[in-house]
Amino acid sequence: MNSIVIAANPKSGSSSGLVKARGLAEALESDGWEVELTTDLDRMQELVFRYHSQGRLRTVVSAGGDGTASAVLNRIPIEVPLTIFPLGSENLLAQQYRLPRDVEAVRLMVGGMSVRSFDLFRANGRLFLIMASVGFDAQVVRSVHENRRSHITRWAYRFGILRAIGTYRWPELEVEVLGQGGWESLGTCHWLFGFNVPKYAAGIHIMDDADADDGLLDVGMLRGGNVLIGFWNYLTVAMGIHRRGDRWSERRVRGLRVRSPAGQGVYQVDGDYGGPLPLEILYTGTKATLVVPS
Repeated sequence: MNSIVIAANPKSGSSSGLVKARGLAEALESDGWEVELTTDLDRMQELVFRYHSQGRLRTVVSAGGDGTASAVLNRIPIEVPLTIFPLGSENLLAQQYRLPRDVEAVRLMVGGMSVRSFDLFRANGRLFLIMASVGFDAQVVRSVHENRRSHITRWAYRFGILRAIGTYRWPELEVEVLGQGGWESLGTCHWLFGFNVPKYAAGIHIMDDADADDGLLDVGMLRGGNVLIGFWNYLTVAMGIHRRGDRWSERRVRGLRVRSPAGQGVYQVDGDYGGPLPLEILYTGTKATLVVPS
């Protein structure tokens, strides 16, 4: 297996990642690998399936942020090892598995091909890597992405938070979870998180004990349906003290359903806007393979 496909997102992070992606391609070619670099996901998918069917594909490299990695994952066979070259603003998966950001270290990582497996869940049919949420932060993500003009910076999210604090109305969310005995209702909440990998943006610690290899989604819920309590809930999350309060509850589940009786509420997945509710998350029963440092 001597072929490598690099999928580069030219808009990742606060500056273009194409220069670094090209540098990685050149470094891998100098090691004797056949490398294809593309910024087009359709082209990437075509190359991956061709090389994989021929038994030539070593790995697919996602050069970008968490959203790029998620987009790549949804277009490749599950058994193909995924390499992440983190070039985005947050790179939460890279933080979790201590993935390098420099060309030389990624070159060595691809050469060594040490791997880790982690659970795969689908959110409304789409595979995701890290986490999903419904409520306040999803509204912030929606606002940022709808107003995007070029590269997204952390300042864009800070302004998005300030806008949402003044306008978000914290709609009620109805929650069902899939456990050993089937689907059951957990009642209602106003902000919900579902973690596969225990990482969140800006270094905020929400459910640090989530296990990405146990076949379960760690679900946390906050209750409080008015602007004042909602703002307090946001502050407790930002300070990492939300699990101490009586408005917080959590479960480990194999599936999750969320809807809004008022027809409101939106969700985000891996930092990208997902859309309006309802949301259904299910464990696929399979695992992805991630290339990690030796």
